[in-house]
Amino acid sequence: MQTERSSQGFGNRYRQIPFMYDVKRSVYNEENFQQEHRRKGPTSGNMDINITTFKHHVQCRCSWHKFLRCMLTVFPFLEWMCLYRFKDWLLGDLLAGLSVGLVQVPQGLTLSLLTRQLIPPLNVAYAAFCSSVIYVIFGSCHQMSIGPFFLVSALMINVLKERPFNNGHLIMGTFVKDDFSVPTFYLNYNRSLSMVASTTFLTGIIQLSMGMLGMGFVATYLPEAATSAYLAAVALHIILAQMTCIFGIMVSFHAGPIAFIYNIINYCIALPKANSTSILLFLTAVVALRVNKCIRISFNRYPIEFPMELLLILGFSMLTSRITMATENSKMLINMIPYSFVFPETPEFGILSRIVLQALSLSVVSSFLLISLGKKIANLHNYRTNSNQDLIAIGLCNLVSSFFRCCVFTGGMARTIIQDKSGGRQQFASLVGAGVMLLLMVKIGSFFDNLPNAVLAGIILSNVVPYLETIYNLPTLWRQDQYECVSTDAPAELGLEQSQPELSFRQECRAPQHL
Repeated sequence: MQTERSSQGFGNRYRQIPFMYDVKRSVYNEENFQQEHRRKGPTSGNMDINITTFKHHVQCRCSWHKFLRCMLTVFPFLEWMCLYRFKDWLLGDLLAGLSVGLVQVPQGLTLSLLTRQLIPPLNVAYAAFCSSVIYVIFGSCHQMSIGPFFLVSALMINVLKERPFNNGHLIMGTFVKDDFSVPTFYLNYNRSLSMVASTTFLTGIIQLSMGMLGMGFVATYLPEAATSAYLAAVALHIILAQMTCIFGIMVSFHAGPIAFIYNIINYCIALPKANSTSILLFLTAVVALRVNKCIRISFNRYPIEFPMELLLILGFSMLTSRITMATENSKMLINMIPYSFVFPETPEFGILSRIVLQALSLSVVSSFLLISLGKKIANLHNYRTNSNQDLIAIGLCNLVSSFFRCCVFTGGMARTIIQDKSGGRQQFASLVGAGVMLLLMVKIGSFFDNLPNAVLAGIILSNVVPYLETIYNLPTLWRQDQYECVSTDAPAELGLEQSQPELSFRQECRAPQHL
């Protein structure tokens, strides 16, 4: 009750104003009151000790909510499976998976050009399928496509260049399949495969250790501008690597500072010798994909992309199987590989100490590429990735692929972009793509041997070019903030310089074309 003084009438009068209190708590008893309002200071020289049983301590630290959060962190697929919208996303994921799977087939067939190592195509297919399943379970990026990437595969040259098999024959293109009848030649080939497996195994161990030790925190401090610049430099390398397929010509590659500019000049000088058929096929693919941007299809009021990549690969594969075209394909390389599949074996552990530095560089480059690409895709779709979880996932992928004697895997930039642009929403599309690739390689892999590389180059370039937007915006960024512009330009320069020696080997591996 509260009193209030009133000035009405004679004298001072007081009246009482009633109040009501709403107490929102349970009724106290003596024990609960003393526990909640325990004295914090000393009383009569004695401290008030908080005695907590071990059972209560465990219950506070190991609740069901924390266990569920831990499970969703270790196995991210549980979260998106529970939230998957089948009516809206299923068709888009199926079409994206088919497109990525068909693109992976010719890329897997031409992997030997990058590593100077004749890796059997079915080994690549099985390793890619197993790695995709592992990343679906442990990975945190919803649109990531795991498999071989030309930049990382080219770094394997530093490991294999000391092997007798890789010193001469493959880089010069001077041998045929019959050479494997020579015992020494066959022995050197198997030793090279063992070296590939051991390098991939050690790279996976390093990446798995980095993820468990929480080294992914470094990616947290990477600004978005630096990530975009590094991916733009990788996109420029992809474009440069596809020029041989586009023009059907060979040039002498430079290595070292500003080698990228020298190589562009060499291509311009060699343009009079370009293959007109390859250029025409490339332009046809680019125009078709450009027109595809204007096609709008909706399913249950949800927009999906028309599968133009799927149509181009199937259409040109059927066309070239009936019509002979004077253009480059992967059939010549496939005929060199002695067998289509090598049974899984354990890596050669005795040579791990000799390849520690090479494996460390491979693990850093492949991990940075995976994390940068994952962050970029996640920003486009407004979600976050877990860098430590991605390191664990890619480490497990490389451990498994090493038993198939395959090279180091990471996130494939071109395939990831194709999966994203084709309507892929979750990792279900990656699983479909890996399954399609494995099925086609096992059953009808020879059907895609005649697919012109110019068509594949057109598909890759059409999806990679949008990542050059960072370079287009450099003048505007310089006028706004010079410091931010420098942080953007430095990673781009680093990305342009780190792979020039490897690209030179890639071009030397190609057999001469008759123009």
